[in-house]
This record gives sequence, C-alpha cells and structure tokens, in this order.
Amino acid sequence: MRLRLSSLIALLLATIAMLKAEDGLKVLRPDSPLREKAPGLRVTANAYPEFEATEWQLRLRSPETGASPLYENLQSADFDVSFPSNSPVRLHWSKGSHSEPSDFEPKVEKLTIGKAFVLESFGGRSSDGVMPYFNLCGEGGGLILAVGWTGDWKATFTLQENGKVRVIAGLKRTRFRLTPGEEVRLPSILVMNYRGDHMAGQNQFRRLMLAQFTPQNHPPMTLMPVQAGVHGIFPFNVTSEEKLVKLAADIMALKLPLDCYHLDAGWNEGGFPKGQGNPQADPARFPNGLAPVGAAVRKTGMRFLAWFEPERAMRGTWLHREHPEWLLKPTGTPDGLRYQERDGFHLLDLGNPQARKWVIDSISEEISRSDLSFYRQDFNLYPAYFWHTDEKLDEVGLREIRHINGLYAFLDELARRHPGLILDNCAAGGRRLDFEMMRRCIVLWRSDSTWGAKTFPQNVQAMTHGLSYWLPLHGLGAAATDDLALRSGMGACGGFSINYRDPKAVLALRKHLDRYLKIRPIFTGDYYPLTAHSLDKTAWIAWQFHRSDLNESVVQAFRRPEAVSETLTVKLQGLIPQQRYEVEDFEGSKEVLTGAELMQGYAITLREKPDSAVLLIKAAK
Repeated sequence: MRLRLSSLIALLLATIAMLKAEDGLKVLRPDSPLREKAPGLRVTANAYPEFEATEWQLRLRSPETGASPLYENLQSADFDVSFPSNSPVRLHWSKGSHSEPSDFEPKVEKLTIGKAFVLESFGGRSSDGVMPYFNLCGEGGGLILAVGWTGDWKATFTLQENGKVRVIAGLKRTRFRLTPGEEVRLPSILVMNYRGDHMAGQNQFRRLMLAQFTPQNHPPMTLMPVQAGVHGIFPFNVTSEEKLVKLAADIMALKLPLDCYHLDAGWNEGGFPKGQGNPQADPARFPNGLAPVGAAVRKTGMRFLAWFEPERAMRGTWLHREHPEWLLKPTGTPDGLRYQERDGFHLLDLGNPQARKWVIDSISEEISRSDLSFYRQDFNLYPAYFWHTDEKLDEVGLREIRHINGLYAFLDELARRHPGLILDNCAAGGRRLDFEMMRRCIVLWRSDSTWGAKTFPQNVQAMTHGLSYWLPLHGLGAAATDDLALRSGMGACGGFSINYRDPKAVLALRKHLDRYLKIRPIFTGDYYPLTAHSLDKTAWIAWQFHRSDLNESVVQAFRRPEAVSETLTVKLQGLIPQQRYEVEDFEGSKEVLTGAELMQGYAITLREKPDSAVLLIKAAK
C-alpha cells in the first residue's frame, strides 16, 4: 500500500508540475531568431515538431551590383524567452575541451535581473573553452539553445524584470563588406522547448541530436567503431607499410570483435607535427602510399581509419614552399600560444577557392586510393590568431566567415563524392563540437587529456559524466587492459591502443569486449547522472544510461582511490516501477528487483579502492 500511495503522490506532483510548465511556458520558443534583419539576410527555418525544436539557418547576400552595405555587430539570435515572473531562471552550460582534466564539466548560473551573463568560445574553435549548448531552465521546463558555428561565437543571457530572458548570440566580431553578389552562411541557431526538470530537457536534446544532428549514412553503432589502434605498438613517426600490413594480419588472426583499424598521425612525409603541410605519405616508410595498408585492412574484414590535418602547414613543407599564397600566418598570440608563431604554424585558408579545390581533390583521391571507411580530420591550432592577421578595417570577421563556409563546403563535398564515408572530427580533441559539425561528423577523440594525464582515470570518467549531457555518441577506449582503464573509457565507441602481441593484454581485452559489446547500444539512450561531476580522488562518480525502447539500463560506478565509503547508494531513473528487473554485474553475479526498488535506492559496494562496477539492468524473464 505504501508503494501505491507514493506512486499516486508522485503522479499528482508530476501533473501539477506539468500544468505549471504548460501555463508558464506557452510563449517560450521564439517565432524568429532576430528582432531586426540586416539588408540581404535570409533566414530559413527547419522544424522538428517531434522534439518541439526549430533550427534557423542564416545566409547573408550582398547586392549584385553597387556597393555592399557595411555589416557591423551581426547577430544570429536576438530574442526574448518568457518565464513566469516569480520563477528563478538558471542557465545550465558546460565547459568545452581545452586539454584539461575538467573538460566538459557541467556548470549552472542563476541569472540575476539586469546582469548580463556572457559565454564565448576561445581561439576560433567552437567548443574550445565553452560548449555551444545552453539550457535555460525555469519552474517546470525551459528552452535549450545551441549555436551552430565551427568558429568563434559569443552568447549573452540577461534576465529582465518581467521574467523574460533576452538571448543574444552570434559571431564575436563583424565589421565587413561583401563583394557584389557574394553570399555567406552565418551561425545557425537551434532552439528546443521542454517540460520537466533540466535533465528532462537534456535527454530530449540528446534524442534530437541523435535523430537530426548525426550523420545519416549509417546507423549509430556502425558510425561508432570498435577500433584496433596501431599506436599501442608503433609510435606515430615509426609506422611503415611493412609494419602496418603485418600488424593487420596479426590482429585478424586473433579473431577479436574489432571492426576498425586505426592509423593516426605521423604517416606523412616529415612525420608529426613538423610534416604537416606535406600531403603525401613518407616515401621511405610508405613507398606505395597508404594503398597497400588499406588493401591489407580490407582483407581482415575491418574498416580502415586514417588521420589527416589539412588545415595546418608548417614552415618549409610542400604547401609552404609551393603555395604560400594559400596560407595565413598568426600574429598577436598570447604568451601561452606564442609557439604558433615561433614554430612556423600556417593555416590553409579554406576561404580561398583554389586552396579549397586542391584540398578536396587531393584528399578525395587518397580516400579512394587507400579504401578508407573513416576520414579523421584533426586541427591543432588556434585559427582566430591567423584570421586576424593584417585584417582590414572593413573586413573584420570576414576571413573567419569564409573559412568556416569553406570548411563546410569541403566536408560536404567529401561526403558527396564518397557516400559511405564516415567523417571523424578530432580538432585537438573535441574542440569543434557545435551542431553544424556534429550533423556532418562523429567524434572519436573528445579531449587530449586522456590516458597520459596525471589525473587518469578520474579525468576520463568525469568527461563521460559531463559530455553525456549534450551528445549521445562519444567514448574513448583504453591504452591499458586493467579493468579500471577499460571500464573508464566505455561509451558508444572505443579505441584500444594496446600491445596486440602480448597474449595477456589480448586475453584481457577479449574478456572486456565480450561484456562491453552487449551494453554498447545502451549508451545512445537517455542519460542520468547518479552523482555530482567530480575529479576528487576521495569521491565516487556514477551515472546511468537507459534505453526505454529496450527497457534496459547500464550503470557505471567508480570508487576513487581515496574514497572512504565502500558503498554508494544510487536512485535509478526511467524504469517501470512494477517491472521485475535482472541486475547483472560484469563479474557475473545477478539479482532480481522491481523497478520501484531500484528507483528508491540501490546500494553498490566496492571493497577495493580504486575499483569499478558495471551493471546491466534488463527486464527479468
């Protein structure tokens, strides 16, 4: 009787909250992204009614003849969001990637009347420093806003006296004229209404991202590979055709359930990083290019992933010698980034039509020649300091706009020429994660703070906790084969850079893959943090993913090395109260409990520290 009464109370409270939300959020989503339009600005709306979402794409076109207007302080969004006047409004946002242990840390700001709260990207990459996704949450619901731009953006949120929040978002810097008849894309804007608490909004947004802003040429589990990384054996700059062909055959003989062979940086002439700008494979190590490696990988049944970094050229490389007119130099870099000037970094200007045609053709040829299934694009510089160099007074922001337009044209053309190709967006580890990039690319490397960090594995665990608020498809894998390393990097994908010639390492990976592959599809479901985000060695961290269509969950919990308590009690979510569930851990022990019992509180006990628990929860037969 107690369960029935508590369920009834919960239902009444949920109904009241919904009524309040519907009453207070009727005019939440704006009808237009802008109060006023600049001359020549065209706005196209794409509606996603299943998710109560609208995307606006903005294009600016100058007159065919005569002088272009001077476009200053252009915005892609300037609108009000209405909340009940007596309700507090909180902005949920997240740190971006900056190769730090705290990458993707979730944050919350309680908005204060009349005080603008400003967030912006750093250095010219969209998710460097701050993620371009924001959740404005009031009582009973809210609105999620996202900026679709792979360069620099800025967003301002100001709470007003009447309960409205003014939202302004767009490019950081604009003061330019276009050439006659020129058309450019500006940042896109995505907004989504939701009802319930802020996590209801986050999960609705995850479902929206999976359905509409994920490449559509493969199903999710085919998009996201389980990779054999070659660099657990071979450092970047010592790979060769002979070594990689033999390793592919050796891995095939192991009969591990891996579906991708991953070659990262260092194969091009000059190696990594000094050889960036030499597009060809090192002739001494790869006399026939990458084609023999691709052919060997195809024989194994795996797919071939190769790394490229076309937007960077170093001093003295082929691009620097042969086409200096295509390259931009950095100036005005702060002390911590001065190496870009000192070491001779250059940016290939994708806003230059000749440069863009060359890079499309050359990389497309390599994709065909080497039979690539995955094309990884890295981007290891801060482009803002290149775009600003020698900028004219009436061209402020124009280089960036043309470059990002050129980047989209480049990626879209690769996808057109190679319909089955999967594009992987690296960008120094997760620094281009805006929704315009995510609709084109997957992300297999979310941060450069990974296995080698002093905070490992706490950093890797915390990144899964933080990034999962926004993106349904990500993961990491492992470079070691102890349980803690393998479990800390689990997600929708996994790359395993281990020594495939060590029988003990192979045995441990085989055991892990047998269990991991059973739960991998669940990572695309709804996400529930079960503890606070933390890097603290004295804390536990835990989360749950739930697929309502499968009625299955996976729970991960980690006891950190200095955590005193042996037990963490978590309250699971999304389950059916009266359903009986089988709870099975990775060690094979099982028990059966009702959904109500699991949601009221489930105790996870780990005697050792550090240690981990992985639970598969599915309907009992």
